[in-house]
Amino acid sequence: MSTPEALLSPGAPVDMQGSEPGIFSRIYQPDCNLAVWQRPLPADVEGYVQQLLQAGSRISVRELLPPDTVAEALSKQLPDFSGRQALAEDVQQLAEMFACLFELQRVGVRLASLQTAMCPRFHVDRLPCRLVSTYSGPGTHWLNTPQRDQLLAEGGKEPEQWQQLAVGEVALMKGDGWEGEEGRGLWHRSPPVPTGYRRLFLSMDFGE
Repeated sequence: MSTPEALLSPGAPVDMQGSEPGIFSRIYQPDCNLAVWQRPLPADVEGYVQQLLQAGSRISVRELLPPDTVAEALSKQLPDFSGRQALAEDVQQLAEMFACLFELQRVGVRLASLQTAMCPRFHVDRLPCRLVSTYSGPGTHWLNTPQRDQLLAEGGKEPEQWQQLAVGEVALMKGDGWEGEEGRGLWHRSPPVPTGYRRLFLSMDFGE
């Protein structure tokens, strides 16, 4: 894990947010460790997700795929409710953006319904960059620079305040594996999921 000295160095990382997907290109800026596309969920996608939740469907998809095959692969694994294709195509659109931005031939796609937090403590990923989005339930928690500095100053004690992604928002989170950006990755964690609720979570990683 990154040292406090590295993370508290001059030129602290910043987050960038916008209403257009072009915001993703900002992740290449040395001072940016988070780029968020602030978008609402398409109505047909939201409708399909609600049907999944009402039916208590359990989703667990892990695939390493060429981006233009994602929708077809998902359609074969998701429950057959109205709007299934809309969700599959939405995930494929994000996979194609992710692959285009980083020149990837394949993308690691994970779509899962969760009842507990996968990574409940704040941490930095040891990878170049990850895409995350939440289709239902609480979104990923992350720390801005002052909140991160407080966590480090207090020896890793969990902070009382943090930022949170909204449902539908899509984020690129820089990790400590980004070449030349070691020690500047985004601190984040999985949110707690209230009892009786499910979280439908999407993540994408480099496929090679």
